[in-house]
Amino acid sequence: LKPLSGWPEPSSSALALVVTSLEGPLSAGCANMEVQLHGQDVEAFYRFCLDNPQGVTNESLRQGGWADQAMVLRVANELLSQGRLSITQISPGQLMYQAIDSHTAAKFRGLEREHMLVFQTIEKAGDKGVWGKGLRDQTGLQQHTCAKVTKELIRRQLVKEVKSVQGRGRKVFMKWDVEPNKSISGGTWYQDGEFATSWIESLRERCLQYMEGQQSRTVTSEDLHLYIQQQPGPSIPTQEELQLIMRSLELEEKVHAVQSVSGQMVYVLRGGTGIGFDTFAGRLPKFLTGLQEASHSLTVPCLLCPLQGECRVGGRISPESCEYMDAWLRKKPSAAEASSVAQASNDRMNDW
Repeated sequence: LKPLSGWPEPSSSALALVVTSLEGPLSAGCANMEVQLHGQDVEAFYRFCLDNPQGVTNESLRQGGWADQAMVLRVANELLSQGRLSITQISPGQLMYQAIDSHTAAKFRGLEREHMLVFQTIEKAGDKGVWGKGLRDQTGLQQHTCAKVTKELIRRQLVKEVKSVQGRGRKVFMKWDVEPNKSISGGTWYQDGEFATSWIESLRERCLQYMEGQQSRTVTSEDLHLYIQQQPGPSIPTQEELQLIMRSLELEEKVHAVQSVSGQMVYVLRGGTGIGFDTFAGRLPKFLTGLQEASHSLTVPCLLCPLQGECRVGGRISPESCEYMDAWLRKKPSAAEASSVAQASNDRMNDW
């Protein structure tokens, strides 16, 4: 086989392994016999590999009707020269053949050995990428050569530069279609290596606008997340990340947040109930602040009821006959509920 100009060393080594695996009676026979290669054989082999995107081994090829190793070798060599096939060594003497789609193959067409060497080094780096000095050390290329090669790979959209949050002005190279690791990109709150102040402020405003349109009713974190998902933006925060946004609004005394019995966070605008709030008041006993509960709609009466230990379904004291529960479900404060809140405040005063 004639060496393929411009093809990377790993692929050449892979071909060498194919030749080694053919040594013996079969390779000896091939030395005295020219294997006839047709275009339809090349296309059939390519389609077979394309139908198995995870890759095919020699055993898979034999099961698929490609038992002639000499034919496989010639077809693989032809596809390699066209940039439509990649070969990877998975174990000693075992190769993996993977088809390269026509769009990707067009991007590789005309690249020289240095380009492929740099591309494979960047590919191995995965989602953490490799920075310029590390790339030069691993490839052994000079700085000007490495810069020229990476510039061409970026132009062909094979690799990309990503700003790293780990160092000011530091960039790493990674494959074009790879999502950067959070340790490199910084996650949702960073854009192009910079803290996304404007994006975060936009999220805060959207959350407040949504809550203002709910007519002072309580809003769950799931409600907010569903709403944000429907809004345009550079990225979509997770529900946990959105809770951090709401936490910042809570610290600024713009919203009030409590955790429901199910563990879900529930929010309400602080000005929506007509009752003022003080962030630091929650750290003091009620008898010092003189404040009752912030909102009857957020206070489950069972948590304050002195008879909760005796309450049973169907019993003398039960949820179905509880006037506190009835008033809470109707979202209307009652005199009985106010009395219960006052009693709970006195209990906490005694505990203090």
